[in-house]
Amino acid sequence: MDAARDRLAAAGCSVLVVSQAKPESLARYAARSGWGVPLAADPDRAAYRAFGLERTSWLTFFRPRVLLGYFRGMLRGYGVKRPDAGEDLLQLGGDFVLARGGRVVFAHPSTDPTDRSTVAAILAALPQPGTP
Repeated sequence: MDAARDRLAAAGCSVLVVSQAKPESLARYAARSGWGVPLAADPDRAAYRAFGLERTSWLTFFRPRVLLGYFRGMLRGYGVKRPDAGEDLLQLGGDFVLARGGRVVFAHPSTDPTDRSTVAAILAALPQPGTP
């Protein structure tokens, strides 16, 4: 999302990344990564529950698609890190677009740890000017 923030902003979309990390862990990550999007800590995973995001099983990590996703990430320089205390490796994430008033206009709950929606799909879901 950070790499696409300018395209999303041009389409009238604000980005908020929610993480299950504790605030101090998220602050360290933000300082290292240099991301330009706001990050919010949700160590109790209340937002995850509110959006109906599920947990996966350990076997998921051995699916070819997931292994390939992690391998691609490592090739791009993303390292594998040990989770901080309280983080749940099995918690799945998702991508959501909310319109003004909090109405969900796009929902992509992840089916595995590497499953993310595309920026094109998110941009296509944005309400057109003049729609509520």
